[in-house]
Amino acid sequence: MGKFSPVVQAPRYMQEFKCVGSSCVENCCTGWRVAIDKPTYQQYQTVKVEPLASMLKQHVKKSRDSASGGYAAIELKPTQACPFLDEARLCQIHAGLGAQALSVTCNEYPRVYTEDGDAQGLVASLSCPEAARLALSSADALDPVDLTLGFANRSLVPVRRRRTKADPAEVDLVRKHAQLIGGALEAVVRQPNLGAAQALVYGGVLLRLVAKLAERPLPEAEAGLEQAFGQYLNPQALARAPQLVSGLAVPKEVQLDLLMGATRRYVAEHGGRPSFKALVDDLREGLQLGADSDPALSLQRYVEAEQQVFAPFDAAHPHVLKNYLLNALMSSLLPRTGRAELEADFMALAVRFALIKFFLIGLAARADRPFGVEDCIRVVYVIARNIEHNRAFMPNVLDTLRERDALRLEVLATLVL
Repeated sequence: MGKFSPVVQAPRYMQEFKCVGSSCVENCCTGWRVAIDKPTYQQYQTVKVEPLASMLKQHVKKSRDSASGGYAAIELKPTQACPFLDEARLCQIHAGLGAQALSVTCNEYPRVYTEDGDAQGLVASLSCPEAARLALSSADALDPVDLTLGFANRSLVPVRRRRTKADPAEVDLVRKHAQLIGGALEAVVRQPNLGAAQALVYGGVLLRLVAKLAERPLPEAEAGLEQAFGQYLNPQALARAPQLVSGLAVPKEVQLDLLMGATRRYVAEHGGRPSFKALVDDLREGLQLGADSDPALSLQRYVEAEQQVFAPFDAAHPHVLKNYLLNALMSSLLPRTGRAELEADFMALAVRFALIKFFLIGLAARADRPFGVEDCIRVVYVIARNIEHNRAFMPNVLDTLRERDALRLEVLATLVL
């Protein structure tokens, strides 16, 4: 029987991606719970080579709570670094036993395998600095390409996101037409005349309509969906979309208050990774958000940094944040659940985008540093890494916004524009 090599659809940057090892600006083996699957744990118990055998027995422990993810886990050092990293920040398990001895988590990160009906996909988490650099630096980085993987059989593909094939008997409009809705969102983001924030708002308007339609009986809802897509996605409507979105009033003092409030609460309750804390410090310095700061001055700096630095940069490099959104849509398969989760899932994406833009404006306000693509790469991977490494991050931020009644599609423009 020949080797099975599935062809998956992937963004173009995945053709170039490979781990840069010890030259990475923030090692992925530090500050992150490293889950170990059962077969890998059992393999580690048979290792005889010293000192690796003793290290494996000392540092790899069975999980007490299976719900925490993984059969076992590597206990980190007090510095939060993986104990298997050598002085060059390279993995001693990989060096001593080969790549085949790595757990699924270690072997696959930052790759995210998806399954959309019958189609398989591959994308990277942008919590990896190198993946973020490749995904955000090039205008064509998110163009879809076919990539061949060398797996022995389909069961070895570690799928993390699934969107099941539509069941003809499905009565939930969103589940039945998830691929169509997801494709529409991606098409909006790819519109060359729409900036990333504009595309997000326009997509949100479309999803609000979809959510309302989904409350109706399915035949009526499907007819309405066809009409809505025809209305919002025809060339004339898309040509008018920038003007429509730009006409929305966005109170910047509310935007600053909401996003800084959510950030302050999270930092106060959880602290965050060192790279996130450093980013918060830069934001505070750029916007002069100290304990005794003048709110009017901070707002002025925020507005001026957006208008004079960030907006011109975004207009000259529109692909940067659009690529972030496209990557997020590809990796999440949004929507992959039903009507009940549609708004929450989309707002979670919108909030992540809003935080990224917010921190970028804060960095743009620092007159002592030039602002460019490297700042975007840094903010994206730091925010993404803090979200993925700390399960409290997004629930904390979303709870803060929910308490302020700001976690609704109606408030979307205030958060992201």
